[in-house]
Amino acid sequence: MRSFLSIKHQFLATAALFLCGPSIAAAADLGEQVQWSESIAVGEERNPGEHVEAYIVDGLLHVRRVAPTDHPLWHFILAEADPSQPPTLEHLGYAVEVRHANGSYFVRDTFWSSTLAAHRQQLAPQAFASLDTTIRHNGIDENRLTSSGRQLTPADLQQVPPAAFASADSTDLAELVQQLGPQAFASLDSATFALVQQRVPEAFANPDTALRQDSIDQSSSPPAPQRGITKWEKDRQLWLALGPNADHWDTLIRLTPTVFVPQTPRIGAAPDGGFLRWDDAQLWDSGGVLIAHYVSPAAAERKQREHKLVRGATLFNIEAQRWPNPIEHGDRLGWFLGKVVVLHFWATWSPESIEQLAHYDELYKKHKDQGLVVIAIHSAEGADDVEAFVAERGYALPIAVDDGASVYRYGIWSFPQSVLIDRDCRLAWLSEDGEMPSPAQLEYLLDDIDPFPTH
Repeated sequence: MRSFLSIKHQFLATAALFLCGPSIAAAADLGEQVQWSESIAVGEERNPGEHVEAYIVDGLLHVRRVAPTDHPLWHFILAEADPSQPPTLEHLGYAVEVRHANGSYFVRDTFWSSTLAAHRQQLAPQAFASLDTTIRHNGIDENRLTSSGRQLTPADLQQVPPAAFASADSTDLAELVQQLGPQAFASLDSATFALVQQRVPEAFANPDTALRQDSIDQSSSPPAPQRGITKWEKDRQLWLALGPNADHWDTLIRLTPTVFVPQTPRIGAAPDGGFLRWDDAQLWDSGGVLIAHYVSPAAAERKQREHKLVRGATLFNIEAQRWPNPIEHGDRLGWFLGKVVVLHFWATWSPESIEQLAHYDELYKKHKDQGLVVIAIHSAEGADDVEAFVAERGYALPIAVDDGASVYRYGIWSFPQSVLIDRDCRLAWLSEDGEMPSPAQLEYLLDDIDPFPTH
C-alpha cells in the first residue's frame, strides 16, 4: 500500500488551494522580543546588499538570508537556543554558515554553487508558532502534502491537474486506478482520461475490482506523514515550506524562478520528510537534514537568453497582468499537459489581430471538447480598452493582458503572432510573419496523425 499512499498524498496536495496565511515579523520588527541577533554580509561582489541574519526569539534560533529588498530568500527555525550561548556566523570560502553553539545544528548557504545544507532540531508542533511570511500572500498554491489520512475519492480526481497524472510514478498511478476503479477516471475530461490510459494501459485492461474504493476498510488507514511540504508560486518564484505538518513550518525557501514550464516536476512525502524536483532545482528533507540545490534569478536569466525556440523545445510560462476572459491556471502552461494549446498574441490596434481573434474564438468553441485551448494574449501596450472591447464582442475564448514578459520570452515584436503547443507541452510551431497554424497542423496535434505538416 506504500505507493498508493504516496500518490494519494500527492493528489490530495494538488487538489488543495491555499492562497494566504498569517505572517511572522522580521527580526527588525520584533523589538523587545529579540533575545539576541547578529548578521553577516553574503558577499558584496556577487550578492550586493544581501546578508544572513540570525536571531533568538522565545528561545528559538531563527536564521534567514535577506535580499536588498528585505525579502527573505530562505528562513529556518534551526533549534532551541540560549541567548547566553549564541551561534557562530562566518564565511567559509564561497559559503556563509550559521552554527548552533552545540556544534550540531547548522545551516550553510554555498552561494557559489547555489546549494543549501542544514541540520535542524526536530521540534514538536507546539514548540513554535507557525512560520509563514507575507511572501505567501496572494501566491498560487498548487500542491500541498497534507497530514490528512482520508482516502482519495473519485470526486478528488476532478481537482487534479493533468500535470500531476503525467509526473506521477507509473506504478503508483496504476495502483490508484486499481483502488478507485477505471470508471472513476472515465469521468475526467477526455484528454486527461486519454493521458492516464496512455501511461498505465495495463490498469485499464486488467482492473482488479477487489481493490476498488468502496471495498477499502477506512479504519485500517496507516498513520499520515509526520512532516509536510508545501509549494506555491509568487512573483515568478517557486517557494517551499517544510515543517512537522502542513500547519507548522520551520523552513521557508525560494527554490527557483518559474520562467520555464517544468519538464520533470516531482513532489512526495515520507513519514520523516519530503522531496521535490523542479528541473534544475531539487530538495531532499529527512530527519532534520536538508539538502537543496536552488536556481538563482541570474542563472535562470542566462538560461532564458540561451534557450532556442525550436520544435520540441521546453516552453516559457506566460505572465498576465489581468484576465478579461479568465481561465484557471492560464499563466501556468504545465496545467494544460495533455491538451493542444494555441497562444495568440494580438492587440486591439491591429486589424489583422482582431480578424484572427474572431477565427480563433470559433476554433476554440468548435474543438475545445477535443482538448483544444486557445489563449489570446493582448499586448501590454494600448490595453486600457481591452475589457470593453471583449465585452462588446462576447468572445468565449480565454483572453489575457500581457505584463510585458510573455512577448519578450517568445520574441514577439509584431502583432499578430501565434504559438502552437502539443499535448506533451512542447513547442510544435511558431509563426514568423503573422500567419496562423494550418488546419492540417491542428488536425495532426488533435488526432495524432503523422507526419507533422510544415504548412
